[in-house]
Amino acid sequence: MRLALLVTLMAGVAVAVQTSLTSAAQKVLGPVGLVAVSGFTTGAVALTVLLLTTRPEVTGRAVLYGVCSGFLGAFIVGSIAFSAGQQGIARTLSLVIASQLIVGLVLDSLGWLGTAADFSLLKAAGVALIITGGVLVVRF
Repeated sequence: MRLALLVTLMAGVAVAVQTSLTSAAQKVLGPVGLVAVSGFTTGAVALTVLLLTTRPEVTGRAVLYGVCSGFLGAFIVGSIAFSAGQQGIARTLSLVIASQLIVGLVLDSLGWLGTAADFSLLKAAGVALIITGGVLVVRF
């Protein structure tokens, strides 16, 4: 559990740094060029790690999920890079995080894609508080 928390915190730091890098890179490469270079790098690193560490069982459904995830990833990187260049990193991440929390809460409550249904009023209140903080960042 502690390792998962540490990895999650490190991912948060990486998202903030990546957002800054993508914002700077898209000014030269443009959003599409940035997505191409970033996506190629992500794919090459992930494929190398995959081939060196495991023997995955490839199914049609898993490949479909991976392809859909790749399309979403390209959209995410491109849109965050564009938005951060237009309105700043903190504002962009506040809006991204707010939308992630709302959709995540809905998906968790529905138990979508094999996750156990998990909802509580305290979680919803926590999301509301985080979104309130995000609104303050966006408005001021």
